[in-house]
Amino acid sequence: MLLSAFLAGSRFLSAGTDTLKAVPDTTDLNSYNNVEKLFENSMEDTEDSKLLDKIDYMKDNPVELNSASLSDLEEIPFMSTIIAKKIIDYRNKKSFKSKRELLQIEGVTEDFYEKIKVFVFARNSKTDYIKDESGYVTKESSTRAENLFNNLDIRLRSRVQQDLQTRAGFLNGQYPGSKQKVYNRLTGIYTGKDYQLGGNVTLEKDAGETNYADFSSAYVELKNWKFVKRAVVGDYVLNFGQGLGLRTSLSYSKGSEAVSVVKKDDHTIESYRSTNEVQFFRGAATDISYKNYDFYAFYSNNYFDASVDTTLNEVSSFYFEGYHRTLSEQNRQNSGREKFAGGRVLADYGFLRLGATYWNSTFSKTIAADSSRQLYNFSGNNANMLSVDYDVVYKNINFFGEVARSQASSVAGLGAVQVNFQGFADLIILYRNYPENFTPVHSFGFGENNGNTQNEVGFYTGLTLRPFKGFVLNTYFDQFKFPYRSYFNPMPTSGNDFLATAEYKVNKNLTLNFKYRDKNKEESRTIQDEFGRDVKKIDNRNQMNFRIGFDYDISKSVRTRTRYEYVMVKYDNYGGNNKGYLFYSDLKASLLKNLSASTRFMVFQTEDYDSRVYEFEDDLKGIMSNVGLYGNGTRWYVMLAYRPWPYAEINAKYSATYLDGVATIGTGNDMIQGNINNRLNLGIEISF
Repeated sequence: MLLSAFLAGSRFLSAGTDTLKAVPDTTDLNSYNNVEKLFENSMEDTEDSKLLDKIDYMKDNPVELNSASLSDLEEIPFMSTIIAKKIIDYRNKKSFKSKRELLQIEGVTEDFYEKIKVFVFARNSKTDYIKDESGYVTKESSTRAENLFNNLDIRLRSRVQQDLQTRAGFLNGQYPGSKQKVYNRLTGIYTGKDYQLGGNVTLEKDAGETNYADFSSAYVELKNWKFVKRAVVGDYVLNFGQGLGLRTSLSYSKGSEAVSVVKKDDHTIESYRSTNEVQFFRGAATDISYKNYDFYAFYSNNYFDASVDTTLNEVSSFYFEGYHRTLSEQNRQNSGREKFAGGRVLADYGFLRLGATYWNSTFSKTIAADSSRQLYNFSGNNANMLSVDYDVVYKNINFFGEVARSQASSVAGLGAVQVNFQGFADLIILYRNYPENFTPVHSFGFGENNGNTQNEVGFYTGLTLRPFKGFVLNTYFDQFKFPYRSYFNPMPTSGNDFLATAEYKVNKNLTLNFKYRDKNKEESRTIQDEFGRDVKKIDNRNQMNFRIGFDYDISKSVRTRTRYEYVMVKYDNYGGNNKGYLFYSDLKASLLKNLSASTRFMVFQTEDYDSRVYEFEDDLKGIMSNVGLYGNGTRWYVMLAYRPWPYAEINAKYSATYLDGVATIGTGNDMIQGNINNRLNLGIEISF
């Protein structure tokens, strides 16, 4: 019924007439393959991801094509500044009657459109549909109607997660709270004729914590009211330039998208609704627009968790995990405070944007020098940063970059050029230089050590090719070095990283995919010398990943996916080579009109934790499920999505990992007796 809307030959429509016939299209919210491309190279098992939370928010609140600003479009994942400007140029000539009209714009290919269409909509479209996670289908215009009642969008999201095996901390009394991890969030947005008003409250309790509001977050936000482009009171994040001077949101790392994710495009104040308990501000921020200029001002007074030397009244180390279960974890809670203030000016001349940012930060306790980790780490109680960023677009070429000076008087820089060859190819070349004595506090620049904007020099080249219809090749080569010693490496090191991925859509039902990655990186290893002493030596670590798989739509309502991945780790000098593999197959099906299910079965075997394999899997909204598997075993999960009423959706997921030949899983208070680690997640989302 729905896929039949994709008629043969409908891609190329006449763009020279206002009588263009809108082609029906359906956006499937249950597809996470494109999201996986943004996260699959992440080497973290964390569940609380600000990036994933932002993607979920943008799915729930897509950008309206006929009214979006350039910055609104740039925030969309996979979107380049070049294409965003072309969308606005097209819209200035004629309004979008359907979002599928995007395919009439030079550089917008079918694969690119499939990636971004979940984040955009055309308000007056009569031919666009939405298929939600439960399989429920509605006309998109009906969900975006502009009557008084529907101008108010209120969403309640609640979920409970629980390990079904009891961890040691609950048995020995170290974890006094319940085993459930509980999350509740209420978000409201009112869209008026000339403004938008929104608010949010988030509460979370981790397993083992006693307070059901152990972490709480809230904000009120005003957007697009007269000269106020955005104003936030409460919790927010700041993302400017390319992250050298000021960025508090995580960024996509190098991966299967070799070009589109490299540039940081969300240059703005952003309200905060995630549960990551660090890297956000608490106070007020505003963006005032006047003609071609934007004036930003921001202030924050926020607490942070840290270990404190009570004798010297100094912060000896920061604590980022956010757990407050044991007595030692509770003693770290809110033990330090940061007062933060600054401003920014942005000049926008269409083809050229120039920005300048300054901020100053004062800590309630002196941050102790930690020479054991890195000589030039920040210390003291006052930090500041001055940065200048630029963004130039000329036809199909985009030049961008940033230069920043930290309180240590050290200057870091990044410069890049991106070229779009009329949809056939995209190329990006980027150089970065972050000195060892550049001491950032709120920076997150592009690099090998993603986010650690210090002690790194690198040159990155990425290329996306579309030589013929249905085939997309992504490849990059990144060469980097760390000119100064660090905590892990007592001397300078270097490395390189090569990746190539290919995706071929054989027909509308079958897609083949391939990935090859070869990475060399020098690192320190502890070995024994001839006298039996432990000494550190630098060795080159080579990791090769090979993957092959396919996606197949058995019918309009049933899809299957299969993947095999092999990893080999080799060392040049001191041995320790190891390897592993992962094989999985999954199935997604719309069982009934309002009920869908997905399941996956995995087999894995690795010789060491060093050769662990990560797999990104489906989960409840807002949960980052990027599981690292090692040892010998199997894992499987099943997930259900049910919509009993048009305004409510219920989700459930059961997952289980079995490890062969082990008596326990995990260590310390998180240890599980036995070889099974299973979990149940339950969630509900209600939209009023």
